[in-house]
Amino acid sequence: MTMITTQPPLRLVVLNDFSSANGGASSLAIANANLMASMGVHTTFLCGEQQPADDALDAQVLRRGLNGAAIDPARPLNNVINGLYNPAAQRFLANWIDTHDTPETVYHLHGWSKIFSPSIFKALAPVRHRTLVHAHDYFPACPNGAFINYRQMKECDLLPSQVGCLFSNCDQRSYPQKLWRVARHEIKNQWFNLKDSSFRIVLPHEAMRPYFTRSGCLDDAVFTIPNPVVPFTDTRIAAESNREFLFIGRLVPEKGVDTFLAAARRAGVKAKVIGAGPLLAPLKAQYPEAEFTGWQDRRHIGTHLRNARAVIMPSKLRETFGLVAIESIASGIPVVVSTSSAVAPDLLRMNAGLTVTPDNTEALSRLMTRLDSSDELVHAMSTNGHAHWRQVANTTDSWADALLTMYGSMTAEPRLLKVH
Repeated sequence: MTMITTQPPLRLVVLNDFSSANGGASSLAIANANLMASMGVHTTFLCGEQQPADDALDAQVLRRGLNGAAIDPARPLNNVINGLYNPAAQRFLANWIDTHDTPETVYHLHGWSKIFSPSIFKALAPVRHRTLVHAHDYFPACPNGAFINYRQMKECDLLPSQVGCLFSNCDQRSYPQKLWRVARHEIKNQWFNLKDSSFRIVLPHEAMRPYFTRSGCLDDAVFTIPNPVVPFTDTRIAAESNREFLFIGRLVPEKGVDTFLAAARRAGVKAKVIGAGPLLAPLKAQYPEAEFTGWQDRRHIGTHLRNARAVIMPSKLRETFGLVAIESIASGIPVVVSTSSAVAPDLLRMNAGLTVTPDNTEALSRLMTRLDSSDELVHAMSTNGHAHWRQVANTTDSWADALLTMYGSMTAEPRLLKVH
């Protein structure tokens, strides 16, 4: 890919709490910066942490850190204060903007809730017309970031502006935590209010849009750019020749790992669980016939996937992009997801997987039995997923094209031409 620019050229500032690949949002922020820098875009990465735990950022990316600390459970008072408004973060970014900003500089904000806090939006307010907020979750629109009542394990239809939201005990941790998050949401709204903000918002999946527009966000301020996906292998894995059924993800109740294991036992199929979390120890004791690998990095997940017949993701609550699901079908492995997953209609349309109602052990067991007994079905889904996954996700190149087009439209004059 070649990029031709007129002068002056685009400059990009990627903002994220961390510069280490310690989660999905951070990994995407780092990939964003590295990709743009590799294409010749002057890229700066502004983060909150003192020192990265890895060398994830490429050398050509200019890194500047706040020398701040992430929310620390051992310092609750500091969390309460700095989590609501971190003045050091506001000064850090405001000073950078005062010193380095140009009309050709675009700001791409990924993560802000662990160190930066809502104060980052005050610093960005003067350049809000050139700021893109990446919605890895629903925090811009919902105090608990999900529009989910975790206590009742169900979707929430309340809006933050409604009194019912204030009294709803929906947070995963506690009601005081919920009230703190409501306060943080209101502070954020002073500079980043969906109803009147000039910030642009990018979503990884179109299914997220209704949750933002019903919260007052203007439809033309929200843009969908699917995440980039890199298959685990270039060649299709012959899933029809394999026997293992895999669960990949955090071992927490809402991900449905207990449903997966119960269904696998009923179906009499080989189950493998890849991931870590609070349910690991009790589930290992309850299901001694299953294999538990613990947390695995991407390379080792790819190794396990080569022996998979299907990946099962029976989440009990709504999922957004479902990166593992797309990575799996792109590698030739059929996927079963809950009907609440954003990618459920996509899998059915491509005939690359199946869907199941949430928390339905019996129905999931029947699907696993069906997949276990039909090589023809598994082969068809494997072939379709491997051939058509680009319908729901970007390649690295198409993601770069989409981002550059967005960045170009946000500067005073579009300056980017892309030729291949």
